[in-house]
Amino acid sequence: MKFDTDEQEFLDKYDPSDYPSIAVAVDIVVFGISKSTPKSYRRLGKQSLNIMLVKRKEYPFKDKLALPGGFVLPEETIDETAKRVLKTKTELNEIYCEQLYTFGDINRDPRMRVISCAYIALVDTEKTQIKDAEWVDADIIKNTDLAFDHAVIIMEALKRLRGKINYTDIVFYMMPEKFTISQLQEIYETILQKKLLPAAFRRTISGKIIQTEEFTQNAGHRPSRLYRWIGNCADSVNK
Repeated sequence: MKFDTDEQEFLDKYDPSDYPSIAVAVDIVVFGISKSTPKSYRRLGKQSLNIMLVKRKEYPFKDKLALPGGFVLPEETIDETAKRVLKTKTELNEIYCEQLYTFGDINRDPRMRVISCAYIALVDTEKTQIKDAEWVDADIIKNTDLAFDHAVIIMEALKRLRGKINYTDIVFYMMPEKFTISQLQEIYETILQKKLLPAAFRRTISGKIIQTEEFTQNAGHRPSRLYRWIGNCADSVNK
């Protein structure tokens, strides 16, 4: 990048310390779907929406649960920081990730002024090897005392997820490669927090899934047809 003489002279004399320093961080709300083990072999395991949390090992908020995150390094873009954090916590490089919102409350961090650029990430928990982290049911998080303003960030992330689920394919980034329609409907209902009529739900997902020639096995009930997301048949993932 080239500057004219006057501008270069200005930049040479410019002193950043004349202004207050503000740190920039990235916090990521990682969503995933988990299935509980049913008490009866005749029943399917209940699916739940989960969020990845880590226990802080240092002050402030030592031993409290928090979202995975970190400070933006001088040589990184914000997106590169998000990718680094996700790689560290999930061992995955290519997963769905989008910016959520920028949180800049003056007192959100007791150490200094920190502005957080929050992201949403969606993963298939069966393919995710997390370390130094745990999956927590989204319903439980509502009553959990989290570090910083991470409860506020999670609430905004849930609003985003619920707002996009009906008009985008966002939910499929959390689904296994093959699934039944009833499993998919349960996830929609879990996220939206309401029951859906089967006929209306099928219209919602029409054009988004294709059936396979496979059926469920050893599920303790009549085999169900397995489907897959049409996006898995093309390179349509937003990374």
